[in-house]
Amino acid sequence: MPQNRLSDFPSQYLDRASAVLDSLQSFFLTMPRGSSFCEREDFRRGYEVFRSATKDGEDLSGAVLLSAIAEEPRAWLVLRCILGMSPGEAAYLAVEAAAANGDILTVDQTPMRELDARAKRGEQLLFDERAPRKNQRDGDDLLRRLVPLLGQVLTEEHAAPEDGKVHRLDKVDTAEGQTSLLRAFREGVSYSELLYERMLGRPYASHRDSVSGIVGDLIENAIRGLLDEHQIDGTMTKAREKVEGFEQAPDCRVPSVKPKVIIEAKLTEDDGTARDKVARVQTLRAYEDAKPEQERALIVAVVDGRGFGHRMADLRRLMEATDGHVYTLEELPLLVAPDGPLTPFIGTRKSA
Repeated sequence: MPQNRLSDFPSQYLDRASAVLDSLQSFFLTMPRGSSFCEREDFRRGYEVFRSATKDGEDLSGAVLLSAIAEEPRAWLVLRCILGMSPGEAAYLAVEAAAANGDILTVDQTPMRELDARAKRGEQLLFDERAPRKNQRDGDDLLRRLVPLLGQVLTEEHAAPEDGKVHRLDKVDTAEGQTSLLRAFREGVSYSELLYERMLGRPYASHRDSVSGIVGDLIENAIRGLLDEHQIDGTMTKAREKVEGFEQAPDCRVPSVKPKVIIEAKLTEDDGTARDKVARVQTLRAYEDAKPEQERALIVAVVDGRGFGHRMADLRRLMEATDGHVYTLEELPLLVAPDGPLTPFIGTRKSA
């Protein structure tokens, strides 16, 4: 690691900072598939069903769109992707279309995300309307209200936005309403257009967002595995859990009661998020410093991702907030090395 990047570091943190920078890994090229990844061929089937049912976009009536989704759930994904919207954004378009028709429609984000995930897995979304209500799953009624409204959105040309703004529907397949969609189905779209939309949106962006929680748990799961392997009495904090004695709950506490070590697990691929996560560790430092010295816990940060390698000022603040106890995922074994911060607690877990 070029030492000039660390020229402003206090000498006591220099070796540790250099080791952290040398062992940072990036996780942006590969992502977990998750439980709802839609394979290319599966999406293609949805596309072909959508295209056939609508006669290349000529018939966008609610009944036709719903019939396509009933035959192949991934036709819902095709509809949403033609709009170029997230599940929640597509629902909002439907809400706006309903309002324009003098109707009131309210849609929560959670059922939209669940519906989208079910579509990706190819699970049935629509059921025979004559079937008893108990046989219909959540989302059926929602789709029956949303889909005709979204078909209406696709048939209309959008108004030009005011100067200095761009419209989300100013795309090759929606700029002129249904005319654009017909052209896209029948003539195809140029490679240049594909690359332009990638430039605007980045491939795999929505999938990355959908599995961000899994990626974020990578370090926490590794810490949990370390505690289990060495029978260390420690507790991983659950999401939104309130922990007595902490205004801001740390990610891990060792031991579980009256912790002597608190661990923050942070992974990020961009410097802005890294800065925010360093600020969280600094907040924990301020809380600990406000306690009597004998009651203070040692703060340890386990970090990874290229975001922590961008700004040396943030890494320095992290080192100062943890008294140099910053480690990467690759360095996790150092926590239980002879002089590691968790070594005194090895074997302290009580048998179940």
